[in-house]
Amino acid sequence: MLRSEHPQPLLPYDVPVLPSHALGRVSSYLPDEILLEILSHLPQTPTGQGQADINNFCLVSRQWYDIGITRLYERPYLIGSGYSQFVRTICPSILPHIRKSELASLVKTLNLRHIVHQGSKSVTARLLGRTKANLEVFVAPQASFAVNCWASLSKCSQLRYLDLSLVSEAISYQALARTVRSLHELTDLYLPRCSADYQDAALSMTWPPKLRHLQLSGGVHGKFMQDLNKQPENFPPTLTQLNVSHAPKVTAADLLELLGNLSAPLIKLEIVNLPQLREGSLNEVLSICPNLVELVLAIDYIDFGFGASLPSSKAAGGPDLWMKSHPLQRLKLLTSGGHHPESDFYFTPADLWDFVDKRWLGRLRYVVVADSTAWNEGEWAQEMQALFDALVTLDKENFIHKRWHYAPDIGKGLTYLNWRKTQKGDDMAPSLSMLKWI
Repeated sequence: MLRSEHPQPLLPYDVPVLPSHALGRVSSYLPDEILLEILSHLPQTPTGQGQADINNFCLVSRQWYDIGITRLYERPYLIGSGYSQFVRTICPSILPHIRKSELASLVKTLNLRHIVHQGSKSVTARLLGRTKANLEVFVAPQASFAVNCWASLSKCSQLRYLDLSLVSEAISYQALARTVRSLHELTDLYLPRCSADYQDAALSMTWPPKLRHLQLSGGVHGKFMQDLNKQPENFPPTLTQLNVSHAPKVTAADLLELLGNLSAPLIKLEIVNLPQLREGSLNEVLSICPNLVELVLAIDYIDFGFGASLPSSKAAGGPDLWMKSHPLQRLKLLTSGGHHPESDFYFTPADLWDFVDKRWLGRLRYVVVADSTAWNEGEWAQEMQALFDALVTLDKENFIHKRWHYAPDIGKGLTYLNWRKTQKGDDMAPSLSMLKWI
C-alpha cells in the first residue's frame, strides 16, 4: 500500500505523492516525449519552488505522475516540516519487513544540510537503511548523525559523495575507516569540522579505490595524521584533490609530510584556516606538489620566499624557461586571520609578478585575491595592475607560440586581438580579481 492512498495536506516544502482522486482524473493524452520535454524545462537544482513545480506536474494525471515521480524523489529538497512528510513517506513503519515504500528506491540524493531540530539520529539511520539501494549522495545533518548511522551508511554500496562536514558530534575514526572501506564507488569524502582527541590504537585506513576528492578537517592531527603518513600506499592513485581546512591542531610538519606522500597525483589543493601554521610554512608547496593546476591558499602561510625552491627558479628566468614552468593555472589567495601586511616578509603582488615575468609560473591564467590581503591598497594597487598586464603578456605569448592550453591549433589563423574577440577567446582570457569579505 503506497502512501498516496492516504494523502496528507501539502505544505510549502513537502515531498508529496499523487492523491488517489487524481489517479483516475480524465485528461488529454500527450506523448511521453512531450512530457519529458516539459519536465526538462523545470529547474534542475533542488529548491522549494522547483520541487513545488514538479509536484504540480505529477498531479495532472496518472501519465504525468509516472513521468515525473522519479524526478520528484531523485533529489528531494528537504527543509522544515516537509522533512517530516518525507520521512513518513519513505519510512511508513519502523519495522522494515512490515511496510516498505517503493518510492525509497528512487532517492539518489539525501541532503540533510538544512535539518537541525526536525531530525533524530534514529530517523537518519532509518532513512539511510531505506534508501541504500540507489543512494549516491549523502550530506549528513548537523545534530542527528551518530554512531548508529555508520552501519546503515556502510550498506549504501552506490554512494559516490559523502559529506560529514556539518556533523557536530565527535566521530569515531575507527568507525569511519570500517565504513569507507566498504564504499567502493565513493569519489568525494568530507570529514567533520568538529575536533576530537584521537588516542585509539593504530588506525589502518583503507581508502576507497575511486576516491578523487578528500577534505580533512576538525580533529585530524597528531596520531591520526601520523598513522595516515605511515600508510601512504593506502591512498589510491585517483586522489587528485585535497582540502585541509578548519583543523586547529594540524602542524606544518605533519601537513608537509602528507603532501609529500600525495604529491604526484595532486592537481588541486586547498589549505586554509590552520592556526598552527606560520608565515613561510608552505613556501615549498609548489615544489612538493609539482603537478598542481589549481591552488587555494591562505596568504598567512607563505612569504616572499614562496616558490623559491622551484627547480626552474635556480636559473635567471626569462621567456626561454617556459618549458620548465610549473603547471599551475589557477591561484586563489585568501586570509585566515594570521596575515601581517606590515611584515617585511609579506608576499606581495610584485613577488607574484616576478614569478610570471620570469616564466616560473608560465601557465598561470586566473588569479583571485581576497580583499583582506590589502593588495588593492596603496602602491600594491599599482603592482596589481602590473601583475594583470604580465598575465595578459604571458597569455599572448602562449597563444602565438601555441603552448599549453593553446596547443596544437586553438585559434589557428587568428591574431591574438581577434582571438580575444571570439566567445571562446573571451572565456579563456586571463583574469585578476579581488574577492570581497574574505
